[in-house]
Amino acid sequence: MLVWFMHGASVRRVEYADTLRSRLIEGFSERGLPTPEFYSSFWGDAMGSTNQVWDWVQQDLETFKWDHPQTDIDDIFHYRQRREQLISGFFNDIFNYLNNQQGREVRRLIALQLLSWLAEVPLEEDLHIVSHSLGSVILWEMLFSQTLPDNDPAFYLRNVIKGLSPAGQGRKVKLRSVTTMGCPQLFFNRALNIEPQALKQFADRYTGAPLRWINIIRASDVFAYPMRASLEPEDSKLFFQDYYLGERNFLKKSIGDVAMALGLVAEHTGYWGSYRASQLVLANLLGDEITLANRSTNLEFGEFD
Repeated sequence: MLVWFMHGASVRRVEYADTLRSRLIEGFSERGLPTPEFYSSFWGDAMGSTNQVWDWVQQDLETFKWDHPQTDIDDIFHYRQRREQLISGFFNDIFNYLNNQQGREVRRLIALQLLSWLAEVPLEEDLHIVSHSLGSVILWEMLFSQTLPDNDPAFYLRNVIKGLSPAGQGRKVKLRSVTTMGCPQLFFNRALNIEPQALKQFADRYTGAPLRWINIIRASDVFAYPMRASLEPEDSKLFFQDYYLGERNFLKKSIGDVAMALGLVAEHTGYWGSYRASQLVLANLLGDEITLANRSTNLEFGEFD
């Protein structure tokens, strides 16, 4: 079994998935199962510094302050800390990826890492992908975009996945499951011009167990949204389910928008360290239909980590 991790925006550490990987290894060990081969793909360095854009903002604010010393900057530019979090921790990477040249470079890095890794594990055939945030959007485009040019690096990835490329052209692996976490894909579908039909056509090529895709949504993550209605999986062989990690938190409910602002980025980035998320990932990797079915209709409450 091959488990491929894909990080999201503002990640600059290759160790981002270490906690989740450790919990998955423990879960396989407890069941007496062989440990999968893991790989944490990494392309954060290609996005450039997350501080550069904010540095420019700071320069302009300091210039304004020099020209208007009697004015408090906080009176003309509210929520500086929250704005910095959004610019440095989220929007910088998103808009960089949507740039054609940088987006292509990111896809090139991901494809080359996957090909190199597959060469190191020649006997494994089953591929599982776990992605977070922007990584889910990139995965979606690499697998199913019909507008990328034929020489785009995304096709290097497609060429090794059975059902996405012509048969008989080198080694193929079978994509068994996808887990997305904190996924804003719903809002990128139109921007990337990717029709859900491409996913369903791919899923319908499966002759055995269906392709499994679960989408994990933390209650207080404002960047994560359900996707079932938009994908309309009912008329395909695809197993798709949104899973909500609920949280009964009176403080968050009582102070509302304040709590959202305070935890805007932190609430979005914690999936890799979440115990509850790891249990859903484990169930998806194992094809544990009982666990997945039992949790499909119920909110999962408790501490996120």
